[in-house]
Amino acid sequence: MEGHSSSNNFTRIARDLLFFAVLFALGVAFFALVRNNTFWHPDDYQYLIQALRIDQSLSEIFAAAPHDNFQPVINFIFFLEYKFFGLTAWYYYLFNIFIHSLNAFLVYSLLRTLLADRTIALLSAFMFVFAVGNYGKAVMVVSGVSDLIITMLTLLTMNFYIRNEINDRGRVRTGNFLLTMLFFALGLMSKATSFSVLGCMLAFNMFYRQQSGRRIFDRNFLTIAGFSLLVLVAKLSLLGSIPGSNDLQIFSWSVPKTLASYLVRMVFPIHYSTLVADSGPVVKFTYQLASQIRLLIFMCIVSYSVFGFVFGNRVIRFFIAWTYIVVTPFCFFRFPSDWLNIRYLYLVSVGFVMILASGTTLAARLLYQKQWRRLLPFLVPVFFVLLSRFVVSKLDTNYEALANSPRLDTVKEQFHDEYRRVNKGGL
Repeated sequence: MEGHSSSNNFTRIARDLLFFAVLFALGVAFFALVRNNTFWHPDDYQYLIQALRIDQSLSEIFAAAPHDNFQPVINFIFFLEYKFFGLTAWYYYLFNIFIHSLNAFLVYSLLRTLLADRTIALLSAFMFVFAVGNYGKAVMVVSGVSDLIITMLTLLTMNFYIRNEINDRGRVRTGNFLLTMLFFALGLMSKATSFSVLGCMLAFNMFYRQQSGRRIFDRNFLTIAGFSLLVLVAKLSLLGSIPGSNDLQIFSWSVPKTLASYLVRMVFPIHYSTLVADSGPVVKFTYQLASQIRLLIFMCIVSYSVFGFVFGNRVIRFFIAWTYIVVTPFCFFRFPSDWLNIRYLYLVSVGFVMILASGTTLAARLLYQKQWRRLLPFLVPVFFVLLSRFVVSKLDTNYEALANSPRLDTVKEQFHDEYRRVNKGGL
């Protein structure tokens, strides 16, 4: 009996590894167009400067840079990338694709834990690896590794937290709870938005309290929340101020407006830029109707959210809540009026792809007796994959131009000066 169980575990692990390999291959194929890209964002060079300083002193891992962020885990990972990859940008992008593919697998794993429906889990993972809802910007910028890592840590935290609550009855002395605490702690050392995972835990506790038999504010959640409070106090004492506090706009009418804009951009990511100007008459005509389209999309999103909460199952409710919870922290910061960064939709899109996958799969099953017409619902995810591919290709063209733009001259010179100082010679 024990041998049979071991055989089943080995088969499951082998199957999971094979599925991850498929996701990674698809990710490499989808983002292969970045192979000839170099460093194009100012943050890329800021991270390289930070890596050079860490190479001189490991204590620099705890330095707040760039943007005054306290993120030792990200600093250390980027330092390792620099040690292994040097200045070969493609390897950095390949590592981004690797983490992105791992995140797609973790989306699959999370849904398999929450939902006994392999089709929805598979479709969600495939859409996520094709950057549906976030359109790949976090993968296509070297410094986007920070968004990829915090998403990976958030997904790992939620995977083990949910397994502990459901499978281990919320016990503290279990491997699942220890791993929850480990990945949550690493998340807190990566990015301030990691605190949104507490909201996701609360949402799970609320919607799954009957299944788990536990209270919303149970011992495990209070333990994790108390730990996060201690980490927050420690971070503030080290930094002396809240990072980005000058850009905070907590009590502002722009907060709900920004929230609405981010939700709409998951569905309609096109804004006026070279992406529109160089994309032909169809895209230009579509953009002329952008205001009306965005209003219609927002109304549909709100309607679906209300409908999902009232009539949806607990999984749908959980991921609707997930979408709103993880996007909210980005809405309290001021951004340029003409652009909201779709990089910040990376973690948000986990909920988006799950909702799309559920709607598609359930609609197809309602039409199971309609022969070929039962495949029509799958045109929706296909459309979003094609839209993602279009946006990715346009972004790539734009980024190649930005890599040689004068706006990078200052930060490039800073990196070259730091490199010469560290290496006592030329580049």
